[in-house]
Amino acid sequence: MKAQYFILGLSIFLLMGCRQQELLKGLEQRQANEVIALLQRNKIDAEKKDIAKEGYRISVDPKDFSTSVDLLRIFNLPSKPRMEIAQMFPSDSLISSPLAETARLYSAIEQRLEQSLLALEGVTSAQIHVSYHFDSGSNGRKKDPEHVAALISYDRNIDSTLMISDVKRLLKNSFNNLNYDNISVVLTRSPTPLPIAPIEKTASSPSGLYWWLAILPILLTAIAGYKFWQRFSVRDGSNG
Repeated sequence: MKAQYFILGLSIFLLMGCRQQELLKGLEQRQANEVIALLQRNKIDAEKKDIAKEGYRISVDPKDFSTSVDLLRIFNLPSKPRMEIAQMFPSDSLISSPLAETARLYSAIEQRLEQSLLALEGVTSAQIHVSYHFDSGSNGRKKDPEHVAALISYDRNIDSTLMISDVKRLLKNSFNNLNYDNISVVLTRSPTPLPIAPIEKTASSPSGLYWWLAILPILLTAIAGYKFWQRFSVRDGSNG
C-alpha cells in the first residue's frame, strides 16, 4: 500500500513539473509566431499549440509569466488580426448605406497598409490614418486631395531618414493621386526590452524533470521487486 502511495505522489510531482501557465489563446498563426519569436529572443521557453477552431494557444513556465506579459506590453503584441477587404463586404450581409460602405472601405485600406508596413525591416508596429472624404466630388464639388498619416514604431538600430523615405514611398505608390507633401510620417523608437534576471534551476525546471524521468524506471523496477519479494516471503511463511 505504501508503494502505491509513493507512485501516486511521484506521478503528481512529475505532472506539476510539466505544467505550464497559459499566456495567450485564440491567436492566428502569424500572431502566435510573432509572440514566440519575441519570447525566444529574450530566452523564454514557450509552447505553441493549435486548438482547432479556437486558434493557437501559447503557454510559458509560471516563473516566466510576469516577464512575458511585460514584453508583450512593451512590444504591443499580439498584433491585430489580418483584415481582408473581402471580409468587410460579406456576400450575405444586409444592404448598407453608401456612407457606411465608404467608411468600411477606408478602414480596410488603413489596415492593409499597416500590414504592408510591418513587412519593412525594422518596423515593429504601424498605424495608418487616411483622410475620409465622404462627400468629396459629389454634387459637382471639386474632389479634395488625399492626406495620409503614419505612426511608425521602429527598431533603434535602423536609420530614421531611410525609414521615413521607405514609408513615404510605399504610401505614395498606394494611391493614385497622393502628393508627397500630404504624407506625414511620425517615428517613435521601440522601447528597449527589460533585462531579464537569470533564473535559478528548480525541481520543476526541465533539467530536474529529465532527472526524475531518468530514474523513474529504476524506482518502478525496485518497487516491483520489493512487492514480489514481499509476496514470496509471505507465501514461504505460510508454507512453513
